[in-house]
Amino acid sequence: MQCLTRLALLALALVPLTAPAEAVRQDHINAELVAATTAAVPGETLTVALRLEPDKHWHTYWRNPGDSGLPTRLRWDVPESIEPGPILWPFPERQPMGPLTNFGYSGEHFLLTDIPVPADFDAEELTLDVAASWLVCENICIPGSADLNLTLPVQASAQPSQWAKALQQTRKRVPTPLTAPAQFAVDGEHLRIQLAPDALPAGDSLVYFPATTELASNTDTPVFRHGEAVIDIRVETSEYLGALPKESEHVVVINNQRAVVFTARQIGADALIPVDGGSTAAAGDASFNLGLALVFALLGGLILNLMPCVFPVLSIKAVSVAQQSGSAAGERRVHALCYTAGVVGGFLVLAIALIALREAGERIGWGFQLQSPVFVTVLAWIMFVLGLSLAGVFEFGTRLMGMGDSLTHQGGRRGALMTGLLACLVATPCTAPFMGPAMGFAITQPAIVALAVFAALGLGMALPFLLIGFVPATARLLPRPGAWMLTFKQLMAFPMYVTAIWLIWVLGRQTGVNGMAVGLLGVVLIGFAIWLWSKRPQQGPARVGLALAAWLAVAGSLAMLASPLLQPAPASAAPTDVASAAGWGVYAPDTVAELQAKGQPVFVNLTADWCVTCHVNERVALNTATVVNAMERSGVARLKGDWTNRDPVITAVLEQYDRTGVPLYLLYPGEAGAAPMVLPQILTPQRVVDALDTL
Repeated sequence: MQCLTRLALLALALVPLTAPAEAVRQDHINAELVAATTAAVPGETLTVALRLEPDKHWHTYWRNPGDSGLPTRLRWDVPESIEPGPILWPFPERQPMGPLTNFGYSGEHFLLTDIPVPADFDAEELTLDVAASWLVCENICIPGSADLNLTLPVQASAQPSQWAKALQQTRKRVPTPLTAPAQFAVDGEHLRIQLAPDALPAGDSLVYFPATTELASNTDTPVFRHGEAVIDIRVETSEYLGALPKESEHVVVINNQRAVVFTARQIGADALIPVDGGSTAAAGDASFNLGLALVFALLGGLILNLMPCVFPVLSIKAVSVAQQSGSAAGERRVHALCYTAGVVGGFLVLAIALIALREAGERIGWGFQLQSPVFVTVLAWIMFVLGLSLAGVFEFGTRLMGMGDSLTHQGGRRGALMTGLLACLVATPCTAPFMGPAMGFAITQPAIVALAVFAALGLGMALPFLLIGFVPATARLLPRPGAWMLTFKQLMAFPMYVTAIWLIWVLGRQTGVNGMAVGLLGVVLIGFAIWLWSKRPQQGPARVGLALAAWLAVAGSLAMLASPLLQPAPASAAPTDVASAAGWGVYAPDTVAELQAKGQPVFVNLTADWCVTCHVNERVALNTATVVNAMERSGVARLKGDWTNRDPVITAVLEQYDRTGVPLYLLYPGEAGAAPMVLPQILTPQRVVDALDTL
């Protein structure tokens, strides 16, 4: 009985910590304060939101309410050490009402606020009080307000709450900052806002919202014109326009899926850039459509076979193809289809992961998995094991470890499938011509369209081997089987070792020498496990004991993947010595703007340590004496942005130019706010010099 009583008291004591805040019902609207997690975690940012649910046909207002209305307001009352951020406004809907147009929200919606919780916050619970006020309207408007509160336990970790998914969806609708320079002027009766020609996608549906009030007409439909040198947004000025501000803020919604916000500085009308020859973008235009994206993806995948990152795995496939040279035509076709299934399946898995993470609010792009030190470590170990297998050091017999064997000299259908999958994984550090526009298009489309484009990319990559399997004339060109195959197979082990060393180097750049040591220790443990496995006798207790010891060594290496040493190094500790030693400065959008304002042209190189194409371009073009001398003659400042680890600023720049990965090369003229020239992803010295000559 005493035990039950204590349990009841304990339950009552916990109620205030976990009880959800109750919704408040007022005239035609429900209001509630909710959180994305079940607890507040010291040292982390807590996302809370004012949940508003107006009745059908009723609405509330955005930060700029439009021709009438008032934005929702929040006044926080929180502990002294807590400082809530501003409201993160999702992009609104246009709400015409007679001659007026308002901007706001109908149906259930959330206004997010990020609240950093100090690392030394030691209370048992966090209570948030907020005084919220709003205006809810249909044909009439009713002001409303409520004092809302939310109490969360303070814990070392937290789980997603029932509101987590809705708040994630809302965060995707919060405009992200656009780093491109922008300017505005009043030209007669129109407000004209101008951005760099690549600042917004040309073929997408664009909707403009003025974030600065009493500047642009809320009723007029803005016109987007994509000229060769500038994007021009033209809209009638507001009838309440007074003195022009020096800076104004604007929001553009893209495909009704995401939005960007940017600040434009005031210029004179005579300083506007002409847009003659430009095209007017209407909603729904698609200059880069699905058909073109599929063709580009197919070509990009085909060329991907020529990129250096794919070569190690293609060496495995070369061994397999050589082994098939004497096999029946039917068997060659099956192998080709299995390999194709592996490549296409791998790209689809990557696409699904990419789409899911972006849907969850992550800002990532092509090659995102290589931004994970754990993934790089595992890939390095796989390359090391495959190298040993090709060299003939071991032959595993168990199902799990037999995967390595299947990938190499068994040449079976499973081996062909796994080789295709591995080829896809190691291809991601490279970007081939045609890939950038196709991937950039795919990532902004519905999931089914994106998957189709990624599948076309995989099909293009597998195309040469499909040709060998299905066209007898090409198969007859293959060399005949013989003793040379064993030597060839062992020779192919060395590209694997080189790839493993490169990945360990990437790991060192991501995590520092301690993380690299963890990766190398894992290599030793895996090598030790293989040695133990090879020493097993045919039978007896020693066979079981050595097998157990081998698996313990493998388990030890896997346990090291959880080491904190495999975390990305802090930004302040990120290595920048290579950039500075080679004459490159560190990229930042503000630095570009400052240099342009001084009249100096700027070359921006967005790269990553795991990007093989980036390194090749630097070796054969960017760091050659020809290009360096040409840049010095032209007075070009060189800036390098490192995307080895996640960097939201660089991700935003890539998205701005419809790229999902590096490399990206931008050449800015020495004119304030002038748009950059986008260079190809594969560079030669002459291509760079030709671009410099246009300055």
